[in-house]
Amino acid sequence: MNPQCARCGKIVYPTEKVNCLDKNWHKGCFHCEVCKMTLNMKNYKGYDKKPYCNA
Repeated sequence: MNPQCARCGKIVYPTEKVNCLDKNWHKGCFHCEVCKMTLNMKNYKGYDKKPYCNA
């Protein structure tokens, strides 16, 4: 069974999955909580189990 996205709640398929902060995300849903900039595994900062950019 495929997991649900931590942001939108829809099913995340293996080809579009980002596994980070102990959660699963769609690539497009893995963005900064404040500025909505799309993030990846190299440029995110995790705080309180939520993704943020460096700014």
